[in-house]
Amino acid sequence: MVTMKSPQLRNITRPNRSGDPVLDGFLRSIYEQETAGGADFLRAQSGVYDKVFRSFFARECECNCPRSCEVAEPGHTHTLQERTEYIQRSLPPLPSVFAGLGAQTHDGHRASFSRWDSFLSDRPQEPLSFRKTQASLSPKSVTITRQWDVDSIWFGAKSLSAIRSPNQFRLSFFPPHKSNISTNQVIQPHVLDLAHTRHASIGSFSTGNVRFSVFVFFPNGSHSSAPASTNSLSLDRFRDLYDDIIIPAAHESLPDHIQQEIPSSYDLVYAKSRAYQERPGAGRWAADDESRTFRLAYSVPAECLSRFWSSIVQKANLHRIQTRRGKTIAYYQNPRLLFQAHDLKNVFAQPNLQESLILFRGAILAGLDPEQLDLHSCWLDVGMRDHVSRQHHHDGQAPSQNDPYSHHEPWTLLWKSACCRHLHRRLGDIAPEASLDARCYRSCLLRDVGTYYAKVKPTRSSNPGHPEARAPGIIRAKAYDCKKELFGVMFSDYKLFSSGSLPLLALDEGMLKDLAGMGQNCQRAFAPQLTRSHIMRAWDANKRHLRAISSARRCPNFGIRKEVTFRLDVILTMLADGVFQPGQSPHTGPMTQEIPLDPASTTQHYPYWIVPTSVIKDLISTQAARFILPLDDIFREVTNKTAECNSSSSSLDPVRQILAFYTAQLFCRLLIYALNDEDEEQNFDNWIWRSVWWVRPRGRRSSVSERRGLGLGALIESTGMLWIPQSHIDWHRGHLSLEPNVQVLTATHIAVERLFQQWLRDAQLSHNMGCPEKAKEYANKAMALAVEETSRAYYQYFLAKLASYWDRVRDKVGRQSLPALSRLQQAQDESAADIGRIPSAQTIHAIYDEAWAEYTYSSYVSWR
Repeated sequence: MVTMKSPQLRNITRPNRSGDPVLDGFLRSIYEQETAGGADFLRAQSGVYDKVFRSFFARECECNCPRSCEVAEPGHTHTLQERTEYIQRSLPPLPSVFAGLGAQTHDGHRASFSRWDSFLSDRPQEPLSFRKTQASLSPKSVTITRQWDVDSIWFGAKSLSAIRSPNQFRLSFFPPHKSNISTNQVIQPHVLDLAHTRHASIGSFSTGNVRFSVFVFFPNGSHSSAPASTNSLSLDRFRDLYDDIIIPAAHESLPDHIQQEIPSSYDLVYAKSRAYQERPGAGRWAADDESRTFRLAYSVPAECLSRFWSSIVQKANLHRIQTRRGKTIAYYQNPRLLFQAHDLKNVFAQPNLQESLILFRGAILAGLDPEQLDLHSCWLDVGMRDHVSRQHHHDGQAPSQNDPYSHHEPWTLLWKSACCRHLHRRLGDIAPEASLDARCYRSCLLRDVGTYYAKVKPTRSSNPGHPEARAPGIIRAKAYDCKKELFGVMFSDYKLFSSGSLPLLALDEGMLKDLAGMGQNCQRAFAPQLTRSHIMRAWDANKRHLRAISSARRCPNFGIRKEVTFRLDVILTMLADGVFQPGQSPHTGPMTQEIPLDPASTTQHYPYWIVPTSVIKDLISTQAARFILPLDDIFREVTNKTAECNSSSSSLDPVRQILAFYTAQLFCRLLIYALNDEDEEQNFDNWIWRSVWWVRPRGRRSSVSERRGLGLGALIESTGMLWIPQSHIDWHRGHLSLEPNVQVLTATHIAVERLFQQWLRDAQLSHNMGCPEKAKEYANKAMALAVEETSRAYYQYFLAKLASYWDRVRDKVGRQSLPALSRLQQAQDESAADIGRIPSAQTIHAIYDEAWAEYTYSSYVSWR
């Protein structure tokens, strides 16, 4: 039990009368819905939340001593400006690097590994120092201000009638798959695993200018796995939902003037959704088609929602579907509602948390009926943002016209990576019984800048995301910087240069088609219709985006943010008890604080760096240019060589192309991380960051194999940023050959090509030297190798087709009912090995035997 120290929390078990009718209505519903022990839980959880606001949102880093979280630095270091200038001396002008491939003029820097060394491997003796950068700035201090807000909201609703008049519900049909919830949300409204429960968006509503998406979940539906497209409903299930449940409910419960606008059948909804196909040559909706019918959204007044939802639930509970196995199930029984809204930071931004929550109460809660909400299934993200508001200059003088960092200069705050790790320890001490799974992300390939994300690890004794949890804990917490809006796309997970197809520009058209054919059943295979011209346009578009960023003349102040997910019922009881009043809780009140820029001038330790936005933007852009320039060289070389080959009888060297592909894969991964945050625990990037790691081979769990990588992570730790050692520039041993597509290409286009060409040369040489027997021996070897590899390729293709067919059977019958075929997997592994085995008729017979036995047993179990 948490010991209460704040006097304002003592009466938290009493249903307060706050004098606010909206808040009082929610408080009554909170206590009416509480079960045995609920009041004690509210008290204990409020104590945990109070500690979170005092500790996690603290202005200073609570280290034992100043700078104990920071890396010790030598006497001679580089500032960010000095490091940017050092690298740029070896690069062409950035606008030239970021220009399209056809518009570049830096020919002197192309197609030579040795010329890349100056900006990739030639590192200075001085490590990069944010501390020196901050201390060298002309202002003595800057002023930091804080804004509190509510960001994301999840409301588990009992009925659509939770939407109060005059708000209206917008019933919609055929939502896009991307609107579904596909990631683990930790919270479990209605005790649902959101990402793995079948669900669909059925509409939206707005209250207080905030738009909520309305999802309906079907707990009895088949369990699904991410991504979002797989936890949606199939077209057959949508037909059942619309024809047998939603549309009949609408015609049964809604007035004529409303139902006359709603399509009367699934087929009519489907036809309307694809009406653009009725125009010859139209492949999508045109701009003048933006109408109510196109959006398939129809307004339903709040006063009709109670009958409408009751009719939906009744019909859903009675509806039955028959499975492929002949069973009858209540697929739609007991549907559950979730209201969800995101990215509300600026809507509720206020100087103190009390004002932000009051605004939230007036805008959101006033438009909802608390009796129709499951208040145990409601959560919200509360956070704060710190920004530089203004700055002071030496001796209080006005800023000079010549001062490069005048009062018009925008500033950027960045979390210290070491302080993020300390932040996790502080959170763990608040509720040690609820263990947190934390991840620290390295930002832009820089050692001293990072972000933090933590979520609870549910256990039997503690699961704070469960609606009926009775043990206090922390659900989820984040600390990240806001500069991601500069190098990303708002409201999207899209990242610059993140397409996995871009490295394929290192291959010619023939190799692209080869890769597509060999990997057509592989999850990572790119779309076969892609050509070099398509990928080249995408590459130039990414560079165009980066060029616009790097050349921008105006940039805003970028702040830092912390955010925690809280239970709504606990936050509202704390609000009613005055916990967040600025006079009683200064840690949630307005904050304006002057921060010295020279760390040596203060004993206080702050968890963030303060640098001019232009300085960090130039460094990140220069970092990106270090990888774009070599990639351009690789891609341009293929284009030039292809043109040369077209004018002669020669062909491109496949070995050289594969090596270039490995190099491009590496540089593209580093380019993504140069512009974004990097998760150090992504296993598929182990070959980049680690020198050695171990894996368990597929199908042989008892054995462990050692893998060796480039070990670039250790170099970032020692120098402050990324440098590639001179010895690593020989890329032909890159670890990407472990991927199935590249492994097949390696076997067919490197080892085989080299041996075949070498034996042919040896045969010709022996013939010229008058050794016909030796020439015949080499020629026979070359012919045997060609036959073997042709056979290997045929059988690999045959086995891939078998695997593809079995996958389709598993999808139809159920992947849990039909396992993968171990004999088929063994045959594929053996055929792809360096010393491969060609499958015999006996092997194929064994595969069919295993498949038939598994299928027969699964059919027997399903019909039993």
